[in-house]
Amino acid sequence: MKRTLLASLLSVISVSGMAANYQHESTVHYNWGDLAQADLQRFDLSHRFYLTPVQGNVAAPFAEAAFLGRNSSVFGDYVRGTLKEDGLKESFSAWRLGGEYMDSSHNFYAGLEFESINRSSTVSALTQLGYFFDSDWLVTFDIEHTRPDGAGTRTEFGFSTKKLMRLPTGDHLNIEASYRDLRSTSRNAYRFGGDYYFGKELSVGLFYDWTSKNMISTERDSFTVRGQWFPMPSLAVRASVSFDSFETGEDVYTLGASYRF
Repeated sequence: MKRTLLASLLSVISVSGMAANYQHESTVHYNWGDLAQADLQRFDLSHRFYLTPVQGNVAAPFAEAAFLGRNSSVFGDYVRGTLKEDGLKESFSAWRLGGEYMDSSHNFYAGLEFESINRSSTVSALTQLGYFFDSDWLVTFDIEHTRPDGAGTRTEFGFSTKKLMRLPTGDHLNIEASYRDLRSTSRNAYRFGGDYYFGKELSVGLFYDWTSKNMISTERDSFTVRGQWFPMPSLAVRASVSFDSFETGEDVYTLGASYRF
């Protein structure tokens, strides 16, 4: 009986360790920090559906499987949070819908996101049109149209790029960079950083965001340190901290997890 139980347990562990294909990915994040004199707490629930199965058993980090496989997808995201100050509590919520189109039969890319804040007329739409210059290198032209609550509309343009490099050690390095023309402030926004993948399961990343008129002189900046670990191919846990976050002006902490099936 004990041998049968042990064999069954080893079988379950073996199956869970296999990088199976998947088409769904559900994610939850919890964020907390300060906003002026208020305490900020926020939950983020999202689900992504891939139009074709993502090949999980690839010789690359689990986190990059859909990018390398060029799997198109659609997603929905719901955010709910609270602000607490001097015994007063205010709730807010927002939602996002979007998707990505890419395919291994060609090198073109298209992405679309639409976001709306509940109990507000604030909406934004992001369109990305891009091209894969290599199997692991994507460059996009970004257009974001925003209509803030009680203000006029604005359209901002920019560029983004993502490159996944395989190192001689067998590890991988993910490099990302972006530029955005902030027409409402006569400034430009920049982002540069990367993730180092130790094998398939573990990664540690550092990103730097800043605004400037000429890219060199910094007027406002923020550092983000993040990490992610796959204890099994279908489950990921992650954590990050953003110092002087652009969103709040204070440090923001995040814990999250996602499950693939």
